[in-house]
Amino acid sequence: MAPPTRPFIFDDTQIDRSQLRKTAFNLRWATVEEDVIPLTAGEMDFPIAEPVSEAIQRHAREGYLGYCPKLGFETLREAICEDLSNRSISASPDRILVLDGAAAALKAACRAILNPGDEAVTFDPVDFLLPHCSELAGAKVLRCPVSPIDGSINFEALESLISSKTKALLICNPHNPTGRVLRKEELSAMANLAEKHNLTIISDEVWSEIIIGTIPMTSIASLSDEIRKRTITISGFSKSDGLSGMRVGYLHCENETIFNKIVDFSGVLDTTSGATALSQVAAEAALKEGGPWRSSFVEHLKSLVPYTADQLSQLAGVDCPKPEGTFLLFPSVSAFDMDCESLAEFILTEARVAVVPGAERWFGSRAKGHLRLSVATSRSVVDAALERLSALWGQQS
Repeated sequence: MAPPTRPFIFDDTQIDRSQLRKTAFNLRWATVEEDVIPLTAGEMDFPIAEPVSEAIQRHAREGYLGYCPKLGFETLREAICEDLSNRSISASPDRILVLDGAAAALKAACRAILNPGDEAVTFDPVDFLLPHCSELAGAKVLRCPVSPIDGSINFEALESLISSKTKALLICNPHNPTGRVLRKEELSAMANLAEKHNLTIISDEVWSEIIIGTIPMTSIASLSDEIRKRTITISGFSKSDGLSGMRVGYLHCENETIFNKIVDFSGVLDTTSGATALSQVAAEAALKEGGPWRSSFVEHLKSLVPYTADQLSQLAGVDCPKPEGTFLLFPSVSAFDMDCESLAEFILTEARVAVVPGAERWFGSRAKGHLRLSVATSRSVVDAALERLSALWGQQS
């Protein structure tokens, strides 16, 4: 009988900064100077769950790491279907495609749905990958602005963007960068528009496990059989399970014709793309055995994220709403004379804290006047960053 997995405490004792400085890339510990605290990319500083690590090691010790099935390991696809059922999405393994990351799934979906001359509608601000993947497919992207006050959606403005050229509506739920969880009534209104205008819905739900407020997560594909059939649901294991470096994600598409097109465009048939065996083993272990670890991580965030938002809002000229999902904060800094990119550079130079500017290239024009901070780390790391920011603000007053 295997020994019980030790309880995981998400504090500074679990963070190995020397290891992070070797392995945490993408604007994080391995890419900044040693005295800088990075609150940048949407990744966590904690090591992965023990059952996931053990599953990877166990599979590697078996000594066989050959090619995988085109759609992904059947046992993983079955586990994904079970996970989707927890979100009230009925799915079968033959409509699940496992790929090398949620971003790869998004790219394949856009290529299957969109052609040059088509249009796609998404929101502003939103993570750059949604418009980027649409544009890679040759489509023109139209953005519906969300409220700068509460992130709500003007549905008259949204529908005004839809024309005969519009083929897809792309949503991110929970929303990156604002951390807002879309309400069921909002999703129903989007679904009605999709039915009315015959649109495919592409729903990026990679943050779906990170719900830290009181608004429940609703997958748009769960609303009805008809909406499920016109929705491509995308998710992965980077945000909730720390598996960003494993490059594994998936999509579900009920429509057989569209699903087959996605498979064609994905590269799995000609072996130019696809998730590795170890990545899929890790993902399956995360789904089947990572629940307690993941729940503890979310509980840690439920305390840390609103605390950080409150502390940031105490800085003069900063207004930081409390996110309902994700571990991202998106404070408004529009009261400052300098633009957000200059402010981010100033904070890096003077406070030695790295943050992401609300630049148009990352999130759209409505992100201007904001910064984005990622806090999937320990309270002590966040406190150290907050102390530096407070000292910097004190020097400027």
